[in-house]
Amino acid sequence: NMLLSARADHEDVDDLDHEKAIKNMGNMLLSARVDKDALNLSLWDFGGQTVFYSMHHLFLTKSGVYVLVFDMREILEIEAKAEATQYILFWLRSIRLHAPMTPLLMVGTFLDDIHGGGDIQIVDGFLKDLTKASFPQVIQNTNEGLNFFPIDNKSSKGVLVLRHTIERIARNDEDVCQEVPIRWVGMLDSLLSKRKSGYSYLTLADVRKHSKRFGIQSVSEVDEALSLFHERGMIIHLTSTEVLRNIIVIKPQWLIHALSKIIRDDDLHAYDENEIKIAGLEEDYRRTFDKALASRDFFEFAWNNEQVDFLLDLMQRTMLLSGWGFNNNEKYYLVPSLLKTSFEGEMSGLQCIFDFSSSFLPTGVFQRLICLSVGHTANYKAQVLQPPELYQSYASIEFEPGLILKLHEDIELQRIIVFVLDIEYAAKTYSVINSMLRKLNYDVMGTGLLWSTLLEDPSSGQFIELSKARSEKLEPWFNERNEEQVSKLKAENVDLASFLSEI
Repeated sequence: NMLLSARADHEDVDDLDHEKAIKNMGNMLLSARVDKDALNLSLWDFGGQTVFYSMHHLFLTKSGVYVLVFDMREILEIEAKAEATQYILFWLRSIRLHAPMTPLLMVGTFLDDIHGGGDIQIVDGFLKDLTKASFPQVIQNTNEGLNFFPIDNKSSKGVLVLRHTIERIARNDEDVCQEVPIRWVGMLDSLLSKRKSGYSYLTLADVRKHSKRFGIQSVSEVDEALSLFHERGMIIHLTSTEVLRNIIVIKPQWLIHALSKIIRDDDLHAYDENEIKIAGLEEDYRRTFDKALASRDFFEFAWNNEQVDFLLDLMQRTMLLSGWGFNNNEKYYLVPSLLKTSFEGEMSGLQCIFDFSSSFLPTGVFQRLICLSVGHTANYKAQVLQPPELYQSYASIEFEPGLILKLHEDIELQRIIVFVLDIEYAAKTYSVINSMLRKLNYDVMGTGLLWSTLLEDPSSGQFIELSKARSEKLEPWFNERNEEQVSKLKAENVDLASFLSEI
C-alpha cells in the first residue's frame, strides 16, 4: 500500500506554533516541486502460518500492489507440490476476495537453486494453469516472457526487474497520484514522526488538536484525511465503535504484534514458562491454548496492560473473539482460531449446505460464525443453556432455549454444513446462519464472499437449490407458518450488539 507525497525533512510539529507549521508546509511544497516524482512505499509482510490467516482480513485493502512470494523448489518437488499449490491458491483467492482489481505480482525465490531454463518453464506452466481465467489481476513478467518473476535473494538475480516493475505499476495507479491538500501531507508526516519518539498509537483528541496546527479545523476534514491514510495503509483507524474510533494506530506492526500475542501457534511461538509462572497465570495459559478460553488477566499479561479495552473491542468487533458466559461468574473470552481438537463423533440431522466452492471459503469464516453464535447466547443469561461443544471444524451450540446449532466446516469441499435436529427449527436455523454470513461478509470480508445454498428434502434426501426450495415452499424450510422466521434480518450498517440481540 502506498501514498504518493514529496516530503521535506522538518522538525516535529509538536514543538512548533501555528506559524512555524505553515512555514514548514511551505518548505514541503518547495521540496515537492523539486522532487515531484518522489514515491514512498509502505511495505507490509503477512505471517505465513495458518493460525494467522483469520487476522489477514483486517489488513488486506483494495489499494496498493500485492506481491505473492513462493519457493520455486517446492513446485518442482513431488512431495511438496500439493502443499505449495494450496498455499498459492489460498493467497490468490484471499487477494481476489478483498482486492479484486489490485495488481498482483507472483515472485519465485531460490533462482540459483533451479537448474536450467527447463525448470523455469515448468514452474511457469504450472502457474499459468493455476491462474488463467480466474486471476486476471496477475501481472506478467514481460521482460522474460513469464507469468512470474524468478529471483534469488542471495545473489540478487532478478530483483532489479521486480523492483522496477513494482514502481512502474505503482506510478500508473490513479490512487497513488491522487491530489491531496498540502496540509494533509504535513499532518500525516507529523503523525508518523511520532514513531521515532516511541509512539505506536495516538488518541483521536490528540490528532484533532495536532491537525489544527496545519490549518485543519473541522472534525469532518480530520476524519476524511484519516480515512484516506487508513485506506492507503499508512495508519489503522477503525470507526465501528467509540472505543475503536478513539485510537489511531500509527505503527500497524504494533497492532499485528498485539493480536499475534493471542492468535498464534503456541507450539512454534510459546510464551516463557517462567514468566507465566511468576505472573501466577499457569492455569489461564493452559486454558487459553488448550480450550481457546482466555481470561481478562491473561489478556492484560499478554498486552502488558496496554490498551486492553481497545484491543478486546477490536477483536470482538472483528469477530475474532466473543464473550463466554458458561463458567459461573468467571469472565472468559472465546478465541475460536485457537481451537485445535478434531471432532471424532457422528454428524447427523437434516442438512443445510452453504457452498463456497464456486469462489472461496476463507479461513476465519467458520470461526466467526462460532463467535457470533456464542455471542448471541449472552442474551439468555437468565436461562440455563448447555455449554457449547467446540472443535476445530465442528460446533454444537444451544443458540437459544430449544434451538441447537450443529455446524461443520468441510475445508476440502469448501462448504459449511448445518445439521438440524428438530425440524420445527429448520427455517429459523437457515435464517440465523444466512444472516450471520451476511453480517460477517459486510463487516469483515469486504462483501466479497459468494455462496450458494442447498436445502435437504427430508422426503427424498436430495438437495434442492435455495430459490427452487423457496418457490416450491419446501417443507420444513419454507411454509406459511414460518414465513416470518426466514425474513431477512438487516446485517449491513448495524451495530454488532444490536445485530446479536435482534437475530
